[in-house]
Amino acid sequence: MAAERSFLTAEWHDVLGLTYPADAALLAEHLPRGAQIDELDGSPRVSIVAFGFRRTRVRGIAIPGHITFPEINLRFYVRLHGERAVVFIREFVPRRAISLVAGLVYNEPYRTIPMQHDVTKARDALHVRHRFGPRKGNLLEALAARTGRLPEPQSPEHWLTHHDLGVGRTRRGDARSYRVEHELWALHEVLTLRVDVDFGALYGPEWAHLATTEPSHVTLARGSAIRVLPPDAPARGG
Repeated sequence: MAAERSFLTAEWHDVLGLTYPADAALLAEHLPRGAQIDELDGSPRVSIVAFGFRRTRVRGIAIPGHITFPEINLRFYVRLHGERAVVFIREFVPRRAISLVAGLVYNEPYRTIPMQHDVTKARDALHVRHRFGPRKGNLLEALAARTGRLPEPQSPEHWLTHHDLGVGRTRRGDARSYRVEHELWALHEVLTLRVDVDFGALYGPEWAHLATTEPSHVTLARGSAIRVLPPDAPARGG
């Protein structure tokens, strides 16, 4: 991946996603003008996604203390000008500078909270654990098969883990897109899952019901190198 036009390059790894059916009315206030809510099997979806960054560079520069860190976001799925995309309701990171830069450049809803991300790889299993929030009292934890497989192009797993764009809002409410490029990710079968998340405290009372809702889909992607282009930049050809 060439980095000369990228705003950010990194590796995203061990991308754990829990997906739930969502009421379109709850998503409407977060929908940028010009984007349309996308659906999976006839329903809008919202996902909490937790993963790790490593080898992070901003315009090619490694910033000490901001190279390796976790992120957890709550997102939903849209289309913008015919392309598949995600919109973030809230994104959590452990470093204040990350929140500041993302807010200034992309106007994204980042917040800074205490976070801990652990990944353990055994011969035949992969263990991923995230603790986050006040006193790191929220928990996402999965045990998965060590080997992965590529999702089928028309599968829900592909729909959930492979998108063309991130879509934010200008301060006037219009859609502002940025392209995220990465290879198709292999997915690991999730064998066990623990979820102890206070969705209401983290995201607002309208999302409290997710704490007692079973996810419709659980994915754990291997991840890969990624690059994020500046807002509204065209894709690189070739």
